[in-house]
Amino acid sequence: MPNQFHRQNGGGEATSSSARSLAMPSFMRTGGAVAYLFLLPSLVFLAVFTLWPIVSVIWGSFHARRGRSQIFVGLDNFERIFSDPFSQQVILNTVGYVTLSLLLSVFGGLLLAILMNQGLKNIGFFRFPFLATIAMPMVSVASIWLFMYSPRVGLLNDILGGLGLPRSNWLSDPDLALPGLFVVYLWKQLGYFALFYLAALQSLPDDVLEAATLDGVTFWQKLRHIIWPLVSPTTYFVSTIGVLNSLQQVDHVFVLTQGGPNNATSLALYYVYEQGFKWFKTGIASAMTVVLLSVLLTMAILQFVYLERRVHYE
Repeated sequence: MPNQFHRQNGGGEATSSSARSLAMPSFMRTGGAVAYLFLLPSLVFLAVFTLWPIVSVIWGSFHARRGRSQIFVGLDNFERIFSDPFSQQVILNTVGYVTLSLLLSVFGGLLLAILMNQGLKNIGFFRFPFLATIAMPMVSVASIWLFMYSPRVGLLNDILGGLGLPRSNWLSDPDLALPGLFVVYLWKQLGYFALFYLAALQSLPDDVLEAATLDGVTFWQKLRHIIWPLVSPTTYFVSTIGVLNSLQQVDHVFVLTQGGPNNATSLALYYVYEQGFKWFKTGIASAMTVVLLSVLLTMAILQFVYLERRVHYE
């Protein structure tokens, strides 16, 4: 009887254990619960600092603040953005700024990397002015250029005066202020982009380039038919980073011009700052943020569809 009871009891424990294993989800039986526990902090961080702000901004773009309350206004905020001459100028400034920065960051970074890759004596002195800016924050770079653009004691006006040319008030001229901002951005970012191209150039096969040189291929032919296809993965990466960086620029606008003169240098992100934190028009700021997110998403899709197919990884 004891043996029989023991066998029956053991069989009952086995049956109970089997039932619990069948009731347990499959991912927990395979150790998936541990993996989800490790992912939980990252998922919480992503939800709190990325997903929730996006949802909050989209919700706010359909509302307007009236005192301490939020009133649903539908698409009125978006209509104001695209109908107001002030915001239209901001959009035009941003489009021109992003387009020019994309072109020059790609082609200028590649040409600068080619120059840096030359085995010349004391080439480090040539690389230093461009690569040193990588570690500098944009506020510091903008402060340096604020002194250089100074109409009285600025270095640029001293050079013009030494050449007998008239001085210019760079940041107060509506025709020169936005190009002046772009020069600051390009000086800050060009070395960063060139660094990636420099790494790509140093990984190219030397025998192919030497054979092309022996065959009498010109520099531009070599650049177009050999170097450009081989560094296409780097071009894809640099163009993506260039678009993201140019749309996020606000520090040098705040330090140098604060959007002036006459709204000539106001970019989209600075416009969001002014609307949301200076004039407390949170609905307009949220709507412009949604427009920026839509533009980023559209450009990311276009880059993935168009550029990714033309990248040569072999």
